[in-house]
Amino acid sequence: MALATSMRLSTPLPTINTEEKSTTIIPSSPPISTSSITNNNLTRLYKYSQETEIKSYVDPNGTIHQYRQSTERALLAQRKIFLRKKLGEGSFSSVREGFDIFHQYKVAIKIVDTQRASKDFQEKFLPRELDIWPRVNHENIIKMYDHFIECGKIFMILEFASQGDLLTYVQRVGAIPEQKRTLWSYQLCNAVKYLHELELVHRDLKLENLLLDINDNMKLCDFGFSKDVLKCKEYLSKTYCGSRAYVSPEILLGLPYDAKKADIWAIGVILYIFVTGVMPFKEDKNNQLILKQHQKLQLHWPNENEREQSARNLILNIFTYDWQKRPNIQQVSIHPWFTMSQTSKIISMPILRSNRTATKRKSRSS
Repeated sequence: MALATSMRLSTPLPTINTEEKSTTIIPSSPPISTSSITNNNLTRLYKYSQETEIKSYVDPNGTIHQYRQSTERALLAQRKIFLRKKLGEGSFSSVREGFDIFHQYKVAIKIVDTQRASKDFQEKFLPRELDIWPRVNHENIIKMYDHFIECGKIFMILEFASQGDLLTYVQRVGAIPEQKRTLWSYQLCNAVKYLHELELVHRDLKLENLLLDINDNMKLCDFGFSKDVLKCKEYLSKTYCGSRAYVSPEILLGLPYDAKKADIWAIGVILYIFVTGVMPFKEDKNNQLILKQHQKLQLHWPNENEREQSARNLILNIFTYDWQKRPNIQQVSIHPWFTMSQTSKIISMPILRSNRTATKRKSRSS
């Protein structure tokens, strides 16, 4: 069964207007000797690295000037990365598949055009993303290996998740089979617990931002609305962010809100979708209509066994209208649904992993 309401792709990604060098690369894979880079690949890289395109701009006097600059493919080729097919696109960003020939694995490349982004995104949101995402290192969070700024664009080199996002999965299969939803629910809560313990909040939890790797492990991505609570003057957030179908009542009311508790509400929406295959609340442009749904909680549940009843109890606890009474991530993580013997057996099963180790990546210049 497909989702009951339409769900958009990821929100447009923010940009930055400051000069910034690439970050320290988060470890992922054992270095591969340069002998593994074939002459053919080196020839292709050199050819691509020389590509340019004609750009133009209008000066204050109205005169049009033209100039050449490197193409996106050239800028990545200069870093030994082949640019491949497009995976997704936003208002001023795109995500492409790439292949790092130095380390011999696929990567995802998020490219943000700063010239098309709003000033608010440039000055507020993207600096946070580029500060927070490279710092996090968790098995259920997509890693940012590197990022650099060239020709008015930001390139983020990310861990590649070959199985796509959970929105596509749910639209294809409907309610998620019990073993998978149990594991993914645990992995989602595990990732958010890690963030909250570091005083980091995501603020855009939704199916589109949950990806699956080659071994069906769930990984959280996209830190465009993330926030480091410790770096903010006030604990409560005031920015309306997130997707309407997932945001908590206090955000819809325009009140200052605890972003951790807003993350918890979004987890409840995701868990409900896992169990039923449909959205708990019908999306509407009128916030008041959504708030009425939040208050009434007229939700529909499948036939229930003991485990389904436990999942229902957890989700209803999360959908507490008053954020001050809503459970935190620690309380969610120790709910009986996660501690039942059958659940514990599923989440304690060995997780298949790729052969990428946590050794420090070798510099591409070596």
